[in-house]
Amino acid sequence: MRVLVRTLMLLSVCVPLLAYDFKACEKRAELSMQRIGNTYGIAVQSTQYSKPVLFVYSPYATPRGYRILKHDPFLGMYLLETRRTLEPVEIKAIHSEMLEDEIASVNPQNSVSGKIVRRMQSPIDYAKLNTPTFKNSLMSTVCDSVYGIGIGKNSFIEKEYLERFLNSASVYYGDIGVRVIQNADNAVEVNVVDPFFKNNPFKFGDVIRSVNGAMTPNVPSFRHIVFDLKEGSVVPVEIVRNGAVMEVSVRVDKLRGGMLLKDDFLSRVHIDIDDNFVITRVGEGAQNGFERLKVGDKVLRVNQRDVPQGYEAIIRLLGEYPDMRQRWLIARNNFQFFIDVNDNKAKFSGESFNEGLLNEYTRFSF
Repeated sequence: MRVLVRTLMLLSVCVPLLAYDFKACEKRAELSMQRIGNTYGIAVQSTQYSKPVLFVYSPYATPRGYRILKHDPFLGMYLLETRRTLEPVEIKAIHSEMLEDEIASVNPQNSVSGKIVRRMQSPIDYAKLNTPTFKNSLMSTVCDSVYGIGIGKNSFIEKEYLERFLNSASVYYGDIGVRVIQNADNAVEVNVVDPFFKNNPFKFGDVIRSVNGAMTPNVPSFRHIVFDLKEGSVVPVEIVRNGAVMEVSVRVDKLRGGMLLKDDFLSRVHIDIDDNFVITRVGEGAQNGFERLKVGDKVLRVNQRDVPQGYEAIIRLLGEYPDMRQRWLIARNNFQFFIDVNDNKAKFSGESFNEGLLNEYTRFSF
């Protein structure tokens, strides 16, 4: 008996357990996937449509030859109309017990398996596998158990975030007027303040501890909370500013840029600029002083301060006067003059305008 036990123990060490053969899942995937260019569309069910639709992750190219039903430009996700009858996949939620299980990235021609090393933490902080995934592939433990959609590199999208896109009536992400980084102390710190976000209460360097009562220990948790905030709601935010803990309130707006899109902080005031702070567009909705600008105007100073080079540096300067009236020194056709922008606001920046700038008598309104 002892000999038999020892023999079995030796075999368990020397002979590895047989891995699941995901090749069988490739054939199964053909029932739910359709070739689109050099990738695949995956048949899914959406509450917004009566028939199955095709999900495609394509962040840098628009799928051709198919009717686009929905597009998330922030993340590069599409829903397309199908051309033939496909069996929609049912995406299941990942549970903790399966984190040690083998999971594969599967399409009709290939499969590769590995283990989950990170769960998805926000719409843009994807789940990770310890091996590369195929773009637009099924993440399966067995052929009939799909736990997400692979998007390339070693990333995949989990059920909760897929359904957010599939079942929502429109594409929406919340915004509270800041962009954040994980600082050297491993805290969430404000590094960009949206200069024209209404009643923006934040300052550069604020450390955000919680949003709407939920702790924000890292940037992914901040994104997870903020992106789901309801537009127009007023939420409390606990911050640390200059060593003091305080609470501020902010009214949530919709996100207008970021992720795959350029952060478009100036769309709120209907203008565009280049890296030299030259006005490149003045939209029909421009008001509160911005309508006085013309394409080709160059901004030389903001509230007595010289304008830096580069879009990010310009936004950082403007962000030091969030939702405040600002005085811009403009050069137009070899003539310089002042324009006040955001001049319907009660707050004022408090800067002096009498040192080194043009006299008030040379200020014109256009």
